[in-house]
Amino acid sequence: MARSSESTRSANAREQARKMQQEQERKQKRTSVLLRVGVVVVALAVIVGLVLFVVNRDDSGAAPSEGPAPAAANEQGGFVLTSSTELAEGDELGQIDASDIEDPDSEMPPGVAEREAGEVPHIIIYSDAYCIHCANFEAEHSAQMDEWLDEGLITLEYRSVSYLSSSTNYPARAANSFACMAEESPENYSSYVAQVTANRVTNDEMSNDQLTQLASETYSADIGECIEDGTYRAFASYTTRHAQAAGIEGTPSVYVDEVSWADSERPFRELVEEHIEEYQAEG
Repeated sequence: MARSSESTRSANAREQARKMQQEQERKQKRTSVLLRVGVVVVALAVIVGLVLFVVNRDDSGAAPSEGPAPAAANEQGGFVLTSSTELAEGDELGQIDASDIEDPDSEMPPGVAEREAGEVPHIIIYSDAYCIHCANFEAEHSAQMDEWLDEGLITLEYRSVSYLSSSTNYPARAANSFACMAEESPENYSSYVAQVTANRVTNDEMSNDQLTQLASETYSADIGECIEDGTYRAFASYTTRHAQAAGIEGTPSVYVDEVSWADSERPFRELVEEHIEEYQAEG
């Protein structure tokens, strides 16, 4: 009986040892699975981060350099308003290449010149949709500029650039949407540019869907496909590189005829009204 009892205890010990080994193996398997899952999660996080980086990186590295230009665009990538709802004819640029930009010969940006007798003052604005100072400028002055335009007292040219693109592609996306509006619904171009730009006063960037929705609901303009396809992203780069070649260092850079608003150290409205008065005195 003693031998039987001892044999039973030995068998029980072996069984207990076997169960302990099985439990240890199960724990090791669970640990291995968790480690593999952790590696996969980290890898996915890295991939998502890389995708977000690519999507939001500087537009100069992501946007195509060649593409179409809107019909109303001039050689510098600007759009000239002759009234709040009318754009002047463009330079028929056709296909442009943003990588083939030469430095201008003049010290001033092309188009910045002393007003000729009998011509109304011409205002040129280099603007970035993500620039808070540009937003403040539009919020303060867009209504007055529309009034001057509709009274035939000025012409106004927007050159939309993507300077603040080190961490977001929004400036280029917004500039593309402005070009889309100029092409598809020029009568709403001025108001759309002003509203999108001024939005930055209290909000962050707008998504493509928001840019599309604003155009559709406020201006009955169907530019969603143009926005989503980035039809004029190369043109946005083209305008930006022209501005850089011309020595434009920041936004907003505003010129009233040959005078830089920043260099004048005067209120914008006062500067423009002085030029308007000079024009009117010629009549």
